[in-house]
Amino acid sequence: MPILLNGEVIPQELIQQEERRLAEVPEWRAIPDALEKQMRLRREAELHVIDRVLLRQEADKDPRPIDSALVATQVQRLTTAQSCRVLFDEGPLARQIEGQLRIQRTLRDLIGPLPEPSDDEITRFYKAQRHNFQRPEIVHAAHIVKHIDELHPELEARAGIEEALAELERGAPFALVADRCSDCKGNGGDLGSFERGVMVEEFENVVFALQPGERSAIFRTPFGFHIAHVRSRTSGSGIAELSEVRDTIQIFLSAMREQDAIQRVTERLRGQAQISRISKADAQQLASQRRTG
Repeated sequence: MPILLNGEVIPQELIQQEERRLAEVPEWRAIPDALEKQMRLRREAELHVIDRVLLRQEADKDPRPIDSALVATQVQRLTTAQSCRVLFDEGPLARQIEGQLRIQRTLRDLIGPLPEPSDDEITRFYKAQRHNFQRPEIVHAAHIVKHIDELHPELEARAGIEEALAELERGAPFALVADRCSDCKGNGGDLGSFERGVMVEEFENVVFALQPGERSAIFRTPFGFHIAHVRSRTSGSGIAELSEVRDTIQIFLSAMREQDAIQRVTERLRGQAQISRISKADAQQLASQRRTG
């Protein structure tokens, strides 16, 4: 049955989307009983969506505007970072960012200031989790990519990447071919240095199998066709010292502290909220009234 939250009907699509997202989390995959998993997933998804809607409702009560320059900066940052992957419609993106900024402001107001992790907390965490701080293997790579999407059919992308490979095999420098042929032009296709878990799996499987100076054959990822070139690599070498991971630990502990505070806030909002289940007919009627009102 649909959920009515402070007079607002929660669309079932939101809960179903959250169910699908949770189902991909490893700990949920480990639940063997299909019926138990389905019931727990639905309940957890409902709670997640209820909490998000409650925070949005709380943010909507705040009449203060969001700085339009800040929204524009965020839009520019995202479109620049993703310009090689996605074509953005900046209007909906700007509205989404404004909504997120409103919720973030509301959370800051509701949570209040949080203390930073102390040196003693950071040291204790490092000692307890020291075995998890292995220095990672890192590669510095570049690539040439031809996208496959609504604007770039597969046959066109395949022809483009094969043309790039032909130039490379004729001896053209990788950076020159990347700037001329890649859908991510600029900087010679350089992706910088990264460890495992940063790129998509299909890309990492190729580049982490290459030695410095080696170039891959054509391969495919969810983004399209690629040719990769590894410029250097650093093997993992033992456990990192506390000084190397102090900032990472501080960020993690701060995030955990913030997450605990958010949970307390959402539990309080949930306890104050009017939450009920209604029939589909009543939900449709309320939705219709909201559209016409």
